[in-house]
Amino acid sequence: MKNSRLIKIYFLLILAFQANSLFASGLDLIYGRDDRYEVSDYNDNEFIEKARSVALRVPNRRLSLDSNDSQIVRFNTKTLGNLMPKLCSSEKYLDQYSLGDCSAFLVSENKLVTAGHCMMTQSDCKNFQWVFDFEKGATFLNRNNIYACKKIITQKYIYSNAEVSDYAVIELDRNVFDRSPLERRTSGIVHRGTPLLAIGHPLGVPKKIVDGGKVMSMNDIEREHPIRSFFLKTNYFTTNLDVYAGNSGSPVFNRRTGKVEGILIQGANDFETDYENKCQTSNKLPDNPRNSYEKVMRINRIEGID
Repeated sequence: MKNSRLIKIYFLLILAFQANSLFASGLDLIYGRDDRYEVSDYNDNEFIEKARSVALRVPNRRLSLDSNDSQIVRFNTKTLGNLMPKLCSSEKYLDQYSLGDCSAFLVSENKLVTAGHCMMTQSDCKNFQWVFDFEKGATFLNRNNIYACKKIITQKYIYSNAEVSDYAVIELDRNVFDRSPLERRTSGIVHRGTPLLAIGHPLGVPKKIVDGGKVMSMNDIEREHPIRSFFLKTNYFTTNLDVYAGNSGSPVFNRRTGKVEGILIQGANDFETDYENKCQTSNKLPDNPRNSYEKVMRINRIEGID
């Protein structure tokens, strides 16, 4: 009996020690080919239309009403290159404006879903607005496409040995009438190998469609403790989508059905150091199952949508 208790204690200590590696906070990267597209350049009208229902979180301080036209909202014109001067000159989108830091999408006329770490407190609700139609070439915003957060309906941000939950459901200050809530999975699970697509705002730049992803099996980190990973993945699955910081909260679609399977919540590091050129370049990994570090919170495990 004593020996069995010692074994149990030893097992729990091992689990606690491994938690740091399993839940190391990070963002995202490029798997194989870069599959990011401007919305206007994408070749599928179904997903171009769905992109209209995806919004960007923007700090209030970045926005101001035009002095001559109350329907126009101006924003600080800082490019990605301005905000991240250490990026290598070969990086994409350096000349595009970077405006926000999280993505979200419509699930009803007045509700958005995003990642839980994007909306932690009522202060976040007060100090940020949600902007639709921030796309390539935009130099100003239409006031009608900007919404405030009225309240946080539900929110979770948990990465532990027992649970991974990272989501927030937000009520907007008014209904959204000119674009449709996205269809989503309501039961069951998406199967390994299913083709995926994400829509959002990597690094806060104008909206991008990210194609070429799949539902993957366990990555190399999860394989080190497969039993715990198996149970934790009831709330999430992993993928190889080419997403970045700013894509947190982006809807991840089943490419076959067009329905949302989940939201992007966590991944590997965006950038690594190019020591020869003394700058930061996108982290690039071979496109294989062991390198699938992007976590997607399953949409039917999120409370408060209905």
